[in-house]
Amino acid sequence: MKIILHSPSSVSEITDIYKQAFSEAVRLYVVSAYLTEWDISLQLNDGCKKFRVIVGKDFGITKKSACLDLMKWLSAERKSQFMVADAIDGFHPKAIFWMDKSDNCFSLIGSSNLTKAAFHKNYEANIFSEISKDEFIKSEEWIKEIEDQSVVVSEDWLGEYQEAKPAPNKNSKHKYKGANVITLKLPNPSGSKRQVAKRRVQLTAHDNLKDSLKNLFLKCRDGNISSSEFYDLLPSVWSWDSGNRLQGSGWERQGKGSNFKEISTSFINILNAKPMDRDDIVVKEIDKLKAIKSSARRAFFSEILCLTFPDKYPVLNKPVKDYIKDIGFRAPKGASEGARYLDLAKKLRTSLAQNPKHPANNLAELDTVIWLAYGE
Repeated sequence: MKIILHSPSSVSEITDIYKQAFSEAVRLYVVSAYLTEWDISLQLNDGCKKFRVIVGKDFGITKKSACLDLMKWLSAERKSQFMVADAIDGFHPKAIFWMDKSDNCFSLIGSSNLTKAAFHKNYEANIFSEISKDEFIKSEEWIKEIEDQSVVVSEDWLGEYQEAKPAPNKNSKHKYKGANVITLKLPNPSGSKRQVAKRRVQLTAHDNLKDSLKNLFLKCRDGNISSSEFYDLLPSVWSWDSGNRLQGSGWERQGKGSNFKEISTSFINILNAKPMDRDDIVVKEIDKLKAIKSSARRAFFSEILCLTFPDKYPVLNKPVKDYIKDIGFRAPKGASEGARYLDLAKKLRTSLAQNPKHPANNLAELDTVIWLAYGE
C-alpha cells in the first residue's frame, strides 16, 4: 500500500498510475463523482476486455465538454462503456480498479475526482494498493450495482443535462442547478395487459423449447449440421406453430442464406458468458456478425436473445426504433452496431425500473406493448 499526498507544489503521481492502469489492464473500472476534464493522451491497451467509466451528475459539476472529449476518445465498440449514474443521488466515489493479464489486481482510492484541479492544483490524499482477487471481484459486483442505475452518456443525454453556471462575479457562490434525471415514459395503450398476457404464453412455450433450440445451435456451431440444415430444422424449435415466435414474417427471404454456423457460434458464446461479462460479449458478437454482413443478426438474432434473456435484451424492430426516436434518447453518435444495441437494452431496462406499475415486467413483454403503440 502506498499513500499518495498531493499539493500544488508537487508532481502528480496520480497521472502515472492512470497511465499504468490503462496500459496494462484487462479489466478496468473508473468511477468519479465528477468529470471536468478527460486526459485524451491516455491509451487503453488492446487487450482490455472489460472497461467502464461511470461519473456522477450531482450539482451539475460534471462538464459537458469533458464528456464530449471522452466520447470522442472512445472507439466505436466502446461507446456504450461511458455512463452516468443518472438514477443515483449522492454518487461520490473516486476510485479506479483494475486487473492485469497475470490476474494481479490494484486500486487507487481517495479524494481525487477526474478533474484537472485534482491532478495538479488541489491538496489530495489517495491510497494506491494491490488488492486480492476476491476484493477485486467484490469491487466488480459493486460497480455492476452502480451500472444498473446508470445510462450511457450520449449527445441526447447531454442535451438534457444542466451544467452548473458560474456565479456572475467572483464574490458570489456558484449557482448549481441539479441535473435532470431522464425519465423514460413508456407507452401503455389500451389493450396492453391483454398483449402482455399473450406474450407470457409465448415465453412459457419457449421455456419448453429452449433446450432443444440450444442443441440445434450447438450442432450447427460444431459442424454437425450445415447452415441449410439448421434453417430447415429451425421451425421445429422456433415458430408460430410452436408458440414461441414473437415477430411477423420477413427475415426468412434475406436470412435463408445466412452463415448460421457463425450465428450459432455467437449465440453459444453469449449463452456461456459470465453474467458480469454478457453485455460486453453481446456487443462483440453483434459487431462480428455485422463485419461478415450476416443478414440474420438483427430481427432473428435479437429475437433469440430476447427469448433467452427476456430481462436483458430487446428485439430489434421498427416500432422499438420509433419509440426511442420519439422520446429523443438515441445512442451516442459513431457507436458500433453492437454498442447501439446495448445502449437500447440499457435504456429499456432503465425504463422498466422507472415504471414499476407498467403492465410489462421484462423487455420481451415491453416489446409487445411498444408494438401495440408504434406498430403499423
